[in-house]
Amino acid sequence: MVFFLSMGSFSYGQELLRFSYSSGQRYHIEGLVEEDVYRNDILLKSVQMKNEGDIIITEVSGGRALHEGTFYYFTRDGISGDFVLEEEYPTRYFRDIYGNYEIEDSFFMPIVRGVPTFPEDPVNIGDQWTSRAHEAHDFRKAYGISTPVIFPAAVSYQYLGNTRRDGNNIAKISINYVINYSLKYQYGTRFDVPLPFRVIGYFNQLYLWNLDKGHAHSYKENFDYVFIMSNGETLEYSGKSEAAVTTTVQLEQRDAVLQNIESRLKKNMPSVIVTGTEQGIVINVGEILFKFDSDELSDTASIDLDNIVDVLSEFSERRIRVIGHTDSTGPEDYNLSLSLRRARRTATELKRRAPELSNRITYIGMGERKPLVSNDTEEGRKKNRRVEIIILNE
Repeated sequence: MVFFLSMGSFSYGQELLRFSYSSGQRYHIEGLVEEDVYRNDILLKSVQMKNEGDIIITEVSGGRALHEGTFYYFTRDGISGDFVLEEEYPTRYFRDIYGNYEIEDSFFMPIVRGVPTFPEDPVNIGDQWTSRAHEAHDFRKAYGISTPVIFPAAVSYQYLGNTRRDGNNIAKISINYVINYSLKYQYGTRFDVPLPFRVIGYFNQLYLWNLDKGHAHSYKENFDYVFIMSNGETLEYSGKSEAAVTTTVQLEQRDAVLQNIESRLKKNMPSVIVTGTEQGIVINVGEILFKFDSDELSDTASIDLDNIVDVLSEFSERRIRVIGHTDSTGPEDYNLSLSLRRARRTATELKRRAPELSNRITYIGMGERKPLVSNDTEEGRKKNRRVEIIILNE
């Protein structure tokens, strides 16, 4: 429910804030978080994280839209400085024209549900309104809690007026968001690891809303959360973040592009395969870049990498993701390590040849988790040992 308080009686600057949806529309969300972590007011660490989301609207009906897609969570490696993909979160939720969510409790993302939520009436500059929202947190690794932990939040808004960005009319909205919640556990819960008992926190955000397109443009925020733990200690997360949203209406017509890329690369890499997926253009170079069971480059890798960079240079606005894969031979943790080292080495070599890729390239090792075919034969295992370079959709 949204509660609305009008601070003025004039129509100057009046806007009707609404989400606009169309079936097939795609959203890309990219955010950066800089965070300090404290235990009992003593700084433990400073971290940088990146979040990305690729969402498509698959259904529009009755003033609400079905969103489906995947969110990606990255952390910055302390040695290389690269962002490494840590987790992928599939999602599926409905959202109406005012911003209200309907989402199953099993989904971990989006973290914030119901911000922004707009009033039914038009707003004037200075008008305020309030609403309720929720936050979902993934406590599986930290505390062994298998399902998302949902916090309620109280949110207050104020419409500050309009500006122009990227040729669009943009509404500026101040958002203050407060959490004050006690977590509830079943009788008999074990506390081998201290669990959070209460969370108190806020964020203060400048939110930019694209009036022409009916979706978010970007935001910047400061935040501070304190967890009171079952052993009496406190954990505090304090920092700042920002994010931006871009959209495309439909998948690009790329058959000719795929054929062109594959024919060019096959001149020197006959085994390369280029395909189009919902994520983007996937260049599967197999394992030819590396010596067997190693992240050491093969004798022909330098020429192959030069050819790949020539292709990537034609997509100067795209983000690039490198994924390492192995077969199932050997221990799973070793395979995961090898795939990550190969992905990192590939990304490093691409950036060395094309420094402009430095802020656009990420990598992850998948180990044996995503085989293309069965590992029961040597031919199958050979196909599963591969590096994929994905030119992500805009």
